[in-house]
Amino acid sequence: MSSPAGQRGTGDTTARITVDPARVPTTRSAALDLVRAITAGPDSYGPGYVKRPPYESDPAAWPVLGTDCVWRQESLPRDVLATSTRYSRLPASHSKGEVRTAATVTLHRTVAQADQEMAETLEEALRCPDQQLRATERISGLNSVGSGYGTNGNTTADDYLLEMGTYDDPALGKGASYYVWNQVRLGPVTIAVVVEGGKGFAQGDLLTVQARAVAGMETKVHTELGAQK
Repeated sequence: MSSPAGQRGTGDTTARITVDPARVPTTRSAALDLVRAITAGPDSYGPGYVKRPPYESDPAAWPVLGTDCVWRQESLPRDVLATSTRYSRLPASHSKGEVRTAATVTLHRTVAQADQEMAETLEEALRCPDQQLRATERISGLNSVGSGYGTNGNTTADDYLLEMGTYDDPALGKGASYYVWNQVRLGPVTIAVVVEGGKGFAQGDLLTVQARAVAGMETKVHTELGAQK
């Protein structure tokens, strides 16, 4: 990483990636159709990936990290028009373990609210470098770096956030594997992809898979909302 952990990019809410206001949904139902059209599925990651149950998230739920560093589901906040998450996996094969992925797209009512989500995500890793995801799943040793448009090679999004750490789930075998999370903002839309690596996969392998899915969703945002620099 080329920036210190925890450093944010520009720190402003200027939308350098502009969208066509006429194409941005204003109702929850239309917004949900949009984010579902953008959210990555198994074919976005590469050969061999399949759906992981439950494949799609509850559109009325919103993940919240508590003061105890445990994730919980709460009601969708008022500033969010719609959000969608899809879960995929690469099954274990030969000497390599299972890889788990999740892609999330969220449409906020305003650019400022989307920017606030980015800031809160960064602060969560600083506040809770070790987090409980589900009953048996944990991530540890999180490091975060943020880059605004035009910094650290970011020329595709208003804001860019990368988190890396380790992932542990006894169901996948003993010992931790790599964890990578990438979240970007394009105007009022945020895109996030998490990859929880299987044994035998290098961190660079997971970053490549993640980058492929993020780039595909960025392209869909440009297509669906007429986004341009």
